[in-house]
Amino acid sequence: MEKLMNWKYNIRRKTVLWALTAVLGQPVIAQEADTSATEQEVNVAFRRVKAGGIVGAVTKVDAVDVNNKDNTIWTNNVLNGRALGMLGATNIRGLGININTSDVTGTGTESGNALFIVDGLPRDVENIRLSEIESITVLKDVNAAVLYGSAAINGVVLMTTKRGQSDGRQHANFALNYGVSTPLELPKFLNSADYMRYYNQARLNDGLDEQYSPQTIENFRSGNRYRYPDNDYYGDDYLNNHKPYFDFLSEFSGGNENARYYANMGWNSVGSLIDFGDWSKARYNTFNVRGNVDLKVAEWITTQVDVAGYFAVDRGQRGTFWNGAANERPYEYAPLLPIDLIDPEDPVLQARKNDIGDQFLLGGTANYLTTAAGFGYSGGRNERVDRKYLFNNRINFDLRRITEGLSLHTNISFDYFLRYDQAINNQFAVYEPVWAEDEDRIVSLRQHGTDARPGSLDIGSRSFRRRFGFYGMLAYDRVFQQDHHVSANLIGFGSLFKEPGNLQTSFQGVKQAHLGMQVTYGFKEKYLVNFSGAYVNSVKLPEGNRLGLSPTLGLGWVLSKEDFMSTVNWVDWLKLRLTAGYINSDIPIGDFYYYDSRYATSGSYNWYEGTRSRSGVISSWPSNPNLGFVKRKEVNLGLEGRFFNNLLGVEANLFYDRYTDLIVRPATQYPSFYANFIPYENFGEDAYKGAELGIDVQRSFGNWRLFAGVNALYVTSERLTVDEVYNDAYQYRAGHPVDATFGLEALGFFRDQADIDNSPAQSFGTPKPGDIKYKDQNNDGIVDVNDEVYLRRWQAPLSGGLQLQVGYKNIGLYVLGAGQWGAKNFREGNYFWIDGNKKYSEVVRDSWTPETATTATYPRLSTQTNNNNFRRSSFWLYSNDFFQIRKIQLTYRFPDVFSRKLLMEGLNLFVDANDVYQFAKNRKIRETRIDNEPYYRTFSVGVKAQF
Repeated sequence: MEKLMNWKYNIRRKTVLWALTAVLGQPVIAQEADTSATEQEVNVAFRRVKAGGIVGAVTKVDAVDVNNKDNTIWTNNVLNGRALGMLGATNIRGLGININTSDVTGTGTESGNALFIVDGLPRDVENIRLSEIESITVLKDVNAAVLYGSAAINGVVLMTTKRGQSDGRQHANFALNYGVSTPLELPKFLNSADYMRYYNQARLNDGLDEQYSPQTIENFRSGNRYRYPDNDYYGDDYLNNHKPYFDFLSEFSGGNENARYYANMGWNSVGSLIDFGDWSKARYNTFNVRGNVDLKVAEWITTQVDVAGYFAVDRGQRGTFWNGAANERPYEYAPLLPIDLIDPEDPVLQARKNDIGDQFLLGGTANYLTTAAGFGYSGGRNERVDRKYLFNNRINFDLRRITEGLSLHTNISFDYFLRYDQAINNQFAVYEPVWAEDEDRIVSLRQHGTDARPGSLDIGSRSFRRRFGFYGMLAYDRVFQQDHHVSANLIGFGSLFKEPGNLQTSFQGVKQAHLGMQVTYGFKEKYLVNFSGAYVNSVKLPEGNRLGLSPTLGLGWVLSKEDFMSTVNWVDWLKLRLTAGYINSDIPIGDFYYYDSRYATSGSYNWYEGTRSRSGVISSWPSNPNLGFVKRKEVNLGLEGRFFNNLLGVEANLFYDRYTDLIVRPATQYPSFYANFIPYENFGEDAYKGAELGIDVQRSFGNWRLFAGVNALYVTSERLTVDEVYNDAYQYRAGHPVDATFGLEALGFFRDQADIDNSPAQSFGTPKPGDIKYKDQNNDGIVDVNDEVYLRRWQAPLSGGLQLQVGYKNIGLYVLGAGQWGAKNFREGNYFWIDGNKKYSEVVRDSWTPETATTATYPRLSTQTNNNNFRRSSFWLYSNDFFQIRKIQLTYRFPDVFSRKLLMEGLNLFVDANDVYQFAKNRKIRETRIDNEPYYRTFSVGVKAQF
């Protein structure tokens, strides 16, 4: 029987290898089963364990390995596409979406962010370099995350920085790269002549006369650009086609068994896309330094001291270029006026105190006193200065003298962030020209404002944040009789966050304190049982309800170690996991004192024949001494394994989460006259369920190396209990996703007045032909907010990532992709919702007119405020599905013989591209950014040297 099983396995194995050979065109050599992955230690909550002994749902990302093949500089977005279970960069499993609100409108951005832990305590990961990080671990289920207490309700991301090596040698690494970033997509607005033409059409739609004559339009199309301005702020006159950056990194490490050190120093500098005046000199510089020291104080005492600093200076001009670029109509004024076109005898010209290069005056009007050109050439400068300091001290006591396996650990951190602006605030005058009637000559000027350069440096916009963290842990880890592995931890944890003006704030992690306990038992590394829990405390809840126990239980079974699996040769490693439990949390509670009565002023009351008055006092809400924690309850079933001599790896999880006792004021549970006397209560409930799957294939054959990995996450949600009462069933939020958005169902455009007369009345203004027509859902003859229906999910239910790595000898190619599917966004904002005197974007070219009634895809233009058309409805929805090639990098490692001649241990040359391309139906909409600096595609070339 055993021979038969082995024969079947060899047939399967040969079939797999033959298929790979056929695809790759090279003979594939099978490797012996590699179980080292299960023996590697992984950072989990407050400890390191072998990967094979983990019970909870945990994903590890080897930051050092990522850095070897991917020149990603910052940690902010490293998990997107790489880590199983991550939705984007900061959200785990799509959980925790606005869980403290009674309704969800949705913004299309991630929420419910995970708690980030760096070297054991909560931290902001912005400006931390990936090169500083050794490993990243994502704790996804409640069993893995609960030891971090209340703040862990949405999962935890652990980041561990690098330590020095104890090999007695000194190591140094240097990296230098230079790149350019080009805009993915720039907004497209109409020029002056086209704006006037479409504005005339808008006036006709309103029943008004045209404002601009054909001659005026032609003048602005082909006339003198100073007299007839046509400002394209996204054109070559204002923007370069790229902005440069460079990055320099150095690392030093070394030590022995008594003392070790690691140091990281870097400089990142990014230039400006704006290409005129002093804007072209704008630059954002970031400097970072880190020093990690490990000391052996005694045979049974070690300590680790970490100090890091981040210094950033964002140097630029005063003013907001991008906001003006997106909102100023192109014909309003000429930013610069040539001096040679102005009457030299003009007294205003002769009295000027400021000109631009002896050639121009700053243009403007009484309505445009502060202009982009004025700020760019004469407005002075502004520097935003950021300073961040981080400190850690860990002390470890080996207490084996008391009993084998006993130890004590302490960790204390202090972080301080400071931000301020330092500016030179110059004032400048702008000039409005009066042109000659018969020629392009300025006969006089009107001056608006004055020129002044005080030369003083003004300091303002000061802000700071500081965070203190601490934990102490008594740990026990011991193996009895080679088969019984027992580990236990008792933890006291605290974190305090403060910022000016907020003595108490809802910032995640503020004033968190809890006790944690973990006990794990493993038998022959085959059967695993884990209890992890936290006894949490909250200052947001009333006395008597401020403490809560958060218990979780995990079970693991390594099937591949069972005797009955010994003949199944194609299975190298197989484990099943089951975890369940809940976390008590006050993070979703939006504010303090919800449990207490709150009062506000009400009106003004007169007496003494009206000569005296006082405001009244009225209840905002009453107290609720029973207000309690929000709870995340979860069951997670997982599988992980490696198969076919380590050819194939699989990890899968099924999870079901319920967020219960959500804090709301349940108005529907009380009479309407109780409006000011409705307390906050634990009332709402939401549910999430989903699955995640990760598959990887890795193999070496000859000089070739191949790795391919895919991960996918599917999660759906449902609102179970909602404070709501509606007249019609379709209005209820309960039963719909947590991230649902409601709005009107659009039926196209009104064809003519007869169509309007024969349709239900619309309550958002007086409609006209070409306006959007909405469905009367309840058939009451009126279209209003009661006709809003479920329109979309704004958070993608399906997401995933793809990694490909191909190596041949000294050449390596790495590709990273990420995608999301199933979400929708709205086209909205001034770029799409255009009425009144707003700047016209290219979307108006498809607007409705009587002549284009059958082909128009945009409603009629209007010079009036149009509340009917510009509201959330199905008309403005678009699919947000995309798959993005986030990274392509080609690396060449010079032969060791060559490197040694340069006194190096290794030398790598790389070229890469970031945010390469998006495959998306609505790619241009997704890539266009309004009112702000554009999104970029970046190309760079660099070199890394190891000594």
